[in-house]
Amino acid sequence: MRCTAVAVVCFVAAAPIGLFAQQPTFKSGVEAVRLDVAVTRGGKPIHGLTTRDFSIRDNAVRQRVESVSSVDAGPLNVLMVLDTSRSVSGHRLMDLVDAGRGLLAALRPADRAALITFSASVEIRVPLTLDRTVIDTTLTTLAGAGGTAIHDAVWAALQLRGEDEARPLILVFSDGIDTASWLSAPDIVLAARHSGMVIHAVGLMNERTIAPTDRPVDTLQALRVVETNMQARSRPSVLLEQLTGAAGGRHWSAASSDELRKLFARALDEMRARYVVTFYPEGVEREGWHDVKVAVTVRGDVATRPGYFVPAR
Repeated sequence: MRCTAVAVVCFVAAAPIGLFAQQPTFKSGVEAVRLDVAVTRGGKPIHGLTTRDFSIRDNAVRQRVESVSSVDAGPLNVLMVLDTSRSVSGHRLMDLVDAGRGLLAALRPADRAALITFSASVEIRVPLTLDRTVIDTTLTTLAGAGGTAIHDAVWAALQLRGEDEARPLILVFSDGIDTASWLSAPDIVLAARHSGMVIHAVGLMNERTIAPTDRPVDTLQALRVVETNMQARSRPSVLLEQLTGAAGGRHWSAASSDELRKLFARALDEMRARYVVTFYPEGVEREGWHDVKVAVTVRGDVATRPGYFVPAR
């Protein structure tokens, strides 16, 4: 399926009106809530946790953890959302293709993958499939040009969840600077928040520099220019951080294009090392947004979606 520039206009122009109505949510009669939770220390997954190691609060009300299971053996639906705009052309794109092929090689036989690319428009190059060769071949044909429609691309990925029991993972690569989307940043962050899908993002550090000047500068001024350039290059993408925070994933910044392959592999490894934590809400209103806080008894960092939504009956 290919969304041309014209098709994308039709695809997203009406999206803000019905955007969140299409997102997977918990029905009013649901009994169990399942959370996809990552627990890491020093960037490495912590294994072997049980129900005694987790505590959950739903709208500030303490809940009983019903079950905790490791999901390493379960299949994944991996949706690669890759920036092919002008800003990632040349050697950056070559390294991105190499990283994408490395990720395909790391998938297991039951895992499915999809490929979405975006520049000024969004293209669903390959829908979810078990056939890795078609994605591998498509990766080699990518070219970098045009603007950046990351908001629209993530929204398209949210629609490709899949109907099976596989756990969906959206892996986004971009510099995170949108220049061409129809959807706004708040729209897509809220959609990610309501989706229940995990989003990991890998971005290259910003390479902007301060424009040179012909005017003489003293040493202090020169140091300030260097410091400003360093801060600009290392500043993470606010959008990618907001997206991953809303979807219970992580955002990594690559210091160079050469790091992309290992960061893609790290995103996949962390997804496999997550836990599914189940609880039955008690003492809270069923309808509306539920803020969920997850803590662990061990020393470590916890990443999960910030809550869930129950629509009105």
